[in-house]
Amino acid sequence: MIIFLYGEDSFRSHIKLLEIKDKYLESDKSGSGLSSFECDEKVLPDKIINSLETANLLAPKRLVIIKRIISSFLEADQKKMLDFLKKHEKRLLENKDLVAVFWEENQPKKNNAIYKFLEKNAKKQNFEKLTGAKLDSWIIGKIKKINPGASISKAALEKLILYVGSDAAILDKELQKLADYSGENMIIENDVDALVSANLDSNIFATVDAIGANNKKEALLLLHRHLKKGDDPFYIFSMFLYQFRNLLKIADLKESGISSEYEISKITKMHPFVIRKSLGQIRNFSFSKLKEIYQKLGSVDTEIKTGKIDIKLALDKLVAEL
Repeated sequence: MIIFLYGEDSFRSHIKLLEIKDKYLESDKSGSGLSSFECDEKVLPDKIINSLETANLLAPKRLVIIKRIISSFLEADQKKMLDFLKKHEKRLLENKDLVAVFWEENQPKKNNAIYKFLEKNAKKQNFEKLTGAKLDSWIIGKIKKINPGASISKAALEKLILYVGSDAAILDKELQKLADYSGENMIIENDVDALVSANLDSNIFATVDAIGANNKKEALLLLHRHLKKGDDPFYIFSMFLYQFRNLLKIADLKESGISSEYEISKITKMHPFVIRKSLGQIRNFSFSKLKEIYQKLGSVDTEIKTGKIDIKLALDKLVAEL
């Protein structure tokens, strides 16, 4: 059997890989039938091929893990592996005593020959970035797995996603803290406020809120709080661009008659809670004003990149003039 694990969410794909490995080791305690290869310059295709071909007398059932063959192997090494896979395709696919797992950390290029072979023939699983209801469901399931007696309120779930985003690895760490802290009680908003550090992305909402309310003093205070904390000014600017681009995108959909949170979330791939927050912010801006702000951000971006203005001065000027 051949299994192919890949996708943008490398955290979840790696967890799946570990689950396969742990399940195998339940029957092969010594691990004598387990081989694992990290495809770098130290690993030759012949070594992997030998492992796939050679039976193990001590462990009839074997597990061979091959990591990053597409992203790390040289073209010639990939060709050698592909020739082997094609030549022994039927035997590898039908062999019930051999499980070969190919794991890629990200989404490989779709025109890669090994990717096309595995995509067509292997038992595959693409771990895409979770959004919307799928992300909610994963978080709820993860909490139950950590602590079967724990649960989370809808408001706390939304705040957690707003604070942390959709990165499964970061969410996993925060969920460990929340589930341990709550015990048998429901995780509520106050728990998220107390235990989870809001990232810069979520705090940009507050700055945009202040700009929309024409509270320049508050907006500048929030901006300088980020800078004093050591946040990268270029990243702060990129987040302004990102948020106003999202607001313009959502406003454009509203202008065309699409006002349902669900529909907007489906089209934009943004979490419903982010849509709800953004819809609240849009009320403070006309569609023409949003276009004007986004154009200004584009002009400032050019000035920054061409060295016509210092990034910190640009941020101050931007907040003061929006």
